Formats: sequence, C-alpha cells, structure tokens
Amino acid sequence: MIRKLATTAGVALALGSGVASYKSARNDARANRDYPPSGRFITINGTRVHYVIEGSGPALVLIHGAGGNLRDFTFGLVQKLAVKHTVIAFDRPGHGFTGILHDKGETLAEQALLLKAATDALGYPRAIVAGYSFGGAVALRWALDYPAATQGVLLMNAVSNPWVVPPSKLYALAAGPLTGPLLGTALSAFAPRSLVEETLTSIFAPNPAPEGYLEHIGAPLTLRKITLRANGRQVHGLLPQIEEQSLRYPELQMPVEIIHGAEDVTVPPSIHADVLSKQLPNVTYTKVKGVGHSVHHYAQDEILAAVQRLSR
Repeated sequence: MIRKLATTAGVALALGSGVASYKSARNDARANRDYPPSGRFITINGTRVHYVIEGSGPALVLIHGAGGNLRDFTFGLVQKLAVKHTVIAFDRPGHGFTGILHDKGETLAEQALLLKAATDALGYPRAIVAGYSFGGAVALRWALDYPAATQGVLLMNAVSNPWVVPPSKLYALAAGPLTGPLLGTALSAFAPRSLVEETLTSIFAPNPAPEGYLEHIGAPLTLRKITLRANGRQVHGLLPQIEEQSLRYPELQMPVEIIHGAEDVTVPPSIHADVLSKQLPNVTYTKVKGVGHSVHHYAQDEILAAVQRLSR
C-alpha cells in the first residue's frame, strides 16, 4: 500500500506541514468515529489490546496481516468458525485499536508475547493459532515460543521464509524517526480512498473484493498515522526476523495446516508455503487454485476443514 501512496505523499509534503497536520488529525478522528471499536479491550502490561470474541468450544486465535485489522476476519470467517470454537480475533500493535508497544517496530516475538498474554488473561491457556499474511509470521513465532500452549497452527497466505526482492524503500521511510512522522502525516492527510481500493484490488486478484468488504474493513483506519507508521516499522524490520526463525521451523512438532492461494503474488507460495511445507514434520498443505492473497475469503471451506483437523 505504501508504494502506491508515494506520489500522493510527495505532493502532500510540498503543501506544508501545517495543512498536512490539520488534515491528518481531522481524517484520523473521522476514521475513529466512523469505524469505532467493534469488540472489547483488555490491558496487558500497560498496552490496551482490542479483540472480538465469539462462540464456544476450543479456543482459536486469529491474527491479521500487515496494515489491516480484525475486521478482516469479522466479514464472515469469525462467524463460521464460532459455530464450533471460541474464536478470538485481535488487532495487532498499532493496528485497529490496539496500542503500540514502542516506536522501534514491534518484533514478531513481542507481538506473539502480547497476544498470548491476552489470550491467557481471557482464560484460554491453550489454543489453535491462526495467522494471515504477516499474521502468519506472528503465529509461527507464537508456536516456536509457546509450543506446549499451541494445539495447532493454521497459516493462511502466511509470510514464513526469506525473500530476495526487498520491500519498497517507503517502508524504511515510514520507519525512520525523522521521515516517519512526515510521511505518516502526509499520507493520512492526503491519500484518497481510491488508492486503498486499488491496493485491495491487487491483493484480491484474480478474484474481486467481496461486495461490501471495503466498507466493512474500514479502509480509513489503515490510513491513520499510528497504523501507517506502526506497519512501516514492522514490515521494515521483518526480514531479519524471518531469516532467524525459519531455521527453527523443524522444532514445531504440533500439527500445522498451510492454506495458500496458488495465484498469490504478494506472498508467493514458491517462496513461502512450498518451502515451509518441507520444513515442518507434521504438516498438511492445501494450495488453492484460482485464488490469490485472499484464501480467508475465497477458501473458507478449506479453512473450516483444516480447523476441524487441528481440533481432533
């Protein structure tokens, strides 16, 4: 998303920091008003964590991707999973309505620790952990750090292994202590809704975004300064962590379900899922033809079947 917003950011910066600051604050406040918290809050070591919980039965945790929020799961998947499980969907740090831990970019280990502590505090010491895209990397870290408390892992279009092509340099700018505030303010002030729509189109390709999805997800929430900066810092620092933790995947003895869109160009299966399926001792890999970076919307039957297997 940040790459697509680069031109807009340059124009915004040229218009002056005063105007940008005013419009940024106004747009952020409007986003919070129009798309308020849909769940509840729990405070973990001073950090306010936003979550939605539905259903009953074995615990299943859902962790969303980069730049998103838990609304990505409440567009229908939570309700289907909640028929047989207690489903807990979290906002990750700096996303949705969960606070940040610090301004250096929360590591995978820190995010896993925060969400694991929140799950424990809610009364579920053992759970199936599911992650989408960036959230899949967090789910893998959760399983590595807390194996005894992890009943199983479900990975949906998950980031799991090192890649060669670096992410946009704009993530580094968003992460910078000087450039980050400027870029975040400019983008939140001047980025048009159409750019978010274009980003979603590329993510869902070759499928269309489901009708009503853009309104449900609360696209303006992704353009707030706090989320733009938190996402930039986290993505910028992701590769070294993936390089380190990918060496440990053979340690994972619990069952792991991988579901990945065969047409995914955002997180290509040839780099991630195909490789990961050979690194794990207890894995079931489902590659879904005709689906891109959106299996949690276009392969829900496969997801329900995978969760059922993990629940045995």
